Amino acid sequence: MKYKKELGGFLVLLGLAWQVFSFIRSDYTPTQVILAAIFAYLGMRLTYFVYFKNNK
Repeated sequence: MKYKKELGGFLVLLGLAWQVFSFIRSDYTPTQVILAAIFAYLGMRLTYFVYFKNNK
């Protein structure tokens, strides 16, 4: 699979986000936790791309 590494990283982040959000505030819905994990993952990927891939 082409994106196996990225999918694994996202699933780990999703699992951690699920635990943190349920520990801090239990009134978040599962959809909100999943969306927060998706946007956090995309933000990390974008930051990595901007800072490390464009330094040529």
